[in-house]
Amino acid sequence: MKNILNKLLEKNKEKTYFTEENYICPAYINNENPKYLEIDNMYYSGLMIVNYLRENEELLLKNLIDTDINMNISIFYEKQDKYKMLKDLTYNIVNVSADLVEINENRQDADIAKYTYNDAKYIRKEMQINNQDIYFLYIYLNVFADSIKELEYNLNKIEGLIQGSGMQGRRANFRQEQIYKSSLPLMYNDKDLKLATKRNILTDGLISTYPFISSSIFDEKGVYIGRNIHNNSMIFIDRYNSKKYKNPNMCVFGTSGAGKSFYIKLLILRYGLQDINQYVIDPDREYGNVCKALNGTLLKIGPTSNTYINVFDIRKESIEKDEKGYLGIKINKLKGFFNLIFGEMNEEEKSLIEEKLIELYSNKNINFNDKSLYKIKNKKLVFKESMDMPILEDFYELLGKDKRTKKFHIKLLPFVKGSLNYFNKYTNIKIENKLIIADIYELGEENIKYGMYIFIDLFWDLIKINRKKRKVIYMDEIWRLIGVTSNKEVASFIYKIFKTIRKYSGSGVAITQDVSDLFSLDNGTYGKSILNNSNIKCFFCLEEENINILEKYSKLSEKEKIEIKSFSKGECLMFVGNDHILVKIDASDFEKNIIEKGEIIN
Repeated sequence: MKNILNKLLEKNKEKTYFTEENYICPAYINNENPKYLEIDNMYYSGLMIVNYLRENEELLLKNLIDTDINMNISIFYEKQDKYKMLKDLTYNIVNVSADLVEINENRQDADIAKYTYNDAKYIRKEMQINNQDIYFLYIYLNVFADSIKELEYNLNKIEGLIQGSGMQGRRANFRQEQIYKSSLPLMYNDKDLKLATKRNILTDGLISTYPFISSSIFDEKGVYIGRNIHNNSMIFIDRYNSKKYKNPNMCVFGTSGAGKSFYIKLLILRYGLQDINQYVIDPDREYGNVCKALNGTLLKIGPTSNTYINVFDIRKESIEKDEKGYLGIKINKLKGFFNLIFGEMNEEEKSLIEEKLIELYSNKNINFNDKSLYKIKNKKLVFKESMDMPILEDFYELLGKDKRTKKFHIKLLPFVKGSLNYFNKYTNIKIENKLIIADIYELGEENIKYGMYIFIDLFWDLIKINRKKRKVIYMDEIWRLIGVTSNKEVASFIYKIFKTIRKYSGSGVAITQDVSDLFSLDNGTYGKSILNNSNIKCFFCLEEENINILEKYSKLSEKEKIEIKSFSKGECLMFVGNDHILVKIDASDFEKNIIEKGEIIN
């Protein structure tokens, strides 16, 4: 500031006699009205906090700071001489004790005296035993607006907030100049104001006046999310900041049309600028425009698709370097997949399926020795490819040879010779892109869970390739894999992703509108685990039934429950660590055009 003023002075030294003060001071101040000051076409009016609740555990200024009303808040603390205060308190306690004896007949006076007596004794005890100090507290508010009408409206609103926070306010009529000065950063506390607002407070009580509590988040390297509904401040979240957040996982809940899919598309666009690998499960064919705009890879599985993924593939990246157990890990994943097809299996049936899977891979010269997964190609030792793996038809034929597995053989028929034979193919794609969209829309309601599982298995292997590279997997309609239509093996696999993905610099995002289904498997164990392992939770508009279910698993207040039910499109309640923020999701016209039309306009 000093440098700027010096440059201006240097520039104008031959033209004017302005000093530094001339550049800072207002052009005029009108203090003729006792209710407000007029300064450079702005109107200022002050409020004094003159009383507080005797006991308070809440942050006094939270509602004031969260509002978007223009005002300056000034707080003064004056530490008092402890020895003198103890002496005065003891003197007052003795006097009030004597008064209580005399005024015993007057009930109202006796009650007031008892309050004074008990408060004095409490303060003295805290100072003597708990070593607390005592302060005088002064709080002033200076509200300003462009018009008198707006100023009056804001003053009324502030008075309501003050009262709701357990404080008593008084307008500073005939003291507007004093409160204006005391609200400037000059460390000036006017003596006339002090007489009207002085209240004592112990050290513990100072916590309730802590002013730096605005529930906005502005992470330095964060992605822009939107604006705080209360105070219009911008919200930037860097969920990969491990020093600030326990994990980068996120849950997104909302009814159809509430704005959750739009929000996810915005995140994909914005994270696309940060060199983050993104993998998306798309059950409703919603992310094609974003994929096109970012030159991503669109994968499809369905009757009309020409891209295939073999569920039996064992990929080199499925375990990390220096680890062992390729086949064992794959068999556990396959048991979960076949649970989806065959229905819930008992332990005997699971053992039988495992026996057949071991035999299946053995027929391809693959066993529990990891060396069996390598072959010689062009005189080099390379990891086996999809063509070296079994496919569903091989498993189908193997199951048909054993009477014990006949019922499983029959259930696989549609996947081999029927309408779902696109699952009976060798993998014919190579994935080398920062954005991959898995379109499983054509699978339909009954079969969509199979496609989801296959792609999540593929993406999980890709995530483990590089621990340092940041990545994220979006699982839309996740309830299909951890809800009642799934099974414990599949749900455990999804939960494992959310629990361990941070170790690979990754983030899991669970998206759903069917909250009841999310918590329907095993008394909600898996849904709750994923919710607890997500440091960020976004609640868009929800029906009351779903809100009541979420209340059991997250700390929603009554006020927050009402807000979630009444949200407009694009508004949500965010839990970011311990912060609860009401957010309006914000997008530019440029971003909206990409999301809605898939076009980039220069």
